[in-house]
Amino acid sequence: MKAVVAYRGGDDTPEALELGATLRRTTGAELVVVAVLPPASEPGTERIDLEYRQWLDSVADEARRNAVDALSHDDPEGLEFRRIASHSVADGLVRVAGESDVDLLVLGSARAATEGSLLVGSVSSRLLHSSPVPILLAPQGYGGDPLATFGSLTCAYAGTDRSREALAAACALVKRYDGHLRVATFVPRANTMYPPEVGLDAEDMVAAQWAEQAVELHEDAEEFCKNRGVTDVETVVARGRGWEGALTAIPWTADDVLVLGSSRLGPLARVFLGSTATKILRHTPVPTLVVPSGSYTWTD
Repeated sequence: MKAVVAYRGGDDTPEALELGATLRRTTGAELVVVAVLPPASEPGTERIDLEYRQWLDSVADEARRNAVDALSHDDPEGLEFRRIASHSVADGLVRVAGESDVDLLVLGSARAATEGSLLVGSVSSRLLHSSPVPILLAPQGYGGDPLATFGSLTCAYAGTDRSREALAAACALVKRYDGHLRVATFVPRANTMYPPEVGLDAEDMVAAQWAEQAVELHEDAEEFCKNRGVTDVETVVARGRGWEGALTAIPWTADDVLVLGSSRLGPLARVFLGSTATKILRHTPVPTLVVPSGSYTWTD
């Protein structure tokens, strides 16, 4: 497995580097740290602004040093660092991700995110609509433990084609480090699901129907995993008020990773998260792997 870690220093927080290091410690993945910076000059321009070029060089050097520091507890000598020239960070990363040997993109959260939360910024938002490979997102403040590895993978499962593809990717990933797989069906309940005159009986009936459907879904998921050689599978129905309540119903730990599926739109095969995945991303407290339909190519 080869993962591209997006980091250019400056405004980029170090969470992507920390998450990349955890990925490598856990799975043995090969890491390539990529800094996308503006070109030093425009094509056809005869004169090059020396000061500007020197400034870009200094930014790239700082990014490289930070990457080595973040990975110093692992194998900094084996670190590959690449500088890509592009006016658009997202376009530069898509270009690298499109290379035949790249399996995964690793990104940090937007700086405005609160500690422990994941906020999709402008770059990650564009990549979620254009990346040809799965994207691993780090919440704000992730990292700090030089020995951290992944523990459980929790796959959001609804029985759809895109959630089955996400589950296939989760099976392949968890087999790389003999980890624990949890299959979760999230059931957000509205604060005013029914008017007072209807009462709680109707809501309880709906919850019971959801539970019955979830049992069937989870039986299907367990069989799906078993066919891929994964038998250590836990299933859970996560209920709560709204998406935040449903997400917090999972007993997350610091070494957990959430796995989501997404679909694609149009002739350019853009990724479409959908309202459900978008809401889950907004409230997830742990690193999240988004698997676009058709992007999972890892071997089990």
